[in-house]
Amino acid sequence: MTESSPGLTSGAVARRLGVAPTTLRSWDRRYGIGPAAHESGRHRRWSPHDIAVLQEMCRLTAAGVPPAEAARTARAAGGSAEAEPGVPTGP
Repeated sequence: MTESSPGLTSGAVARRLGVAPTTLRSWDRRYGIGPAAHESGRHRRWSPHDIAVLQEMCRLTAAGVPPAEAARTARAAGGSAEAEPGVPTGP
């Protein structure tokens, strides 16, 4: 992925979803809920599909689902939840 690659930064995604950037990094490390493409030493860039998975993760955790289970469900759904692009469904 290059600097001109499309996608949002972690900070922009965190603001959109109402979570801390550290939460996104933690979900990536712990549960594999991260950007599909990430090169070491470069900023993460989140695609619309990645963001849809995060939206589902936020929705599930806000509903009280334990994070590990929410991550499995969100990844399995592949972000196919009925969320409008760009509209956060999380907390």
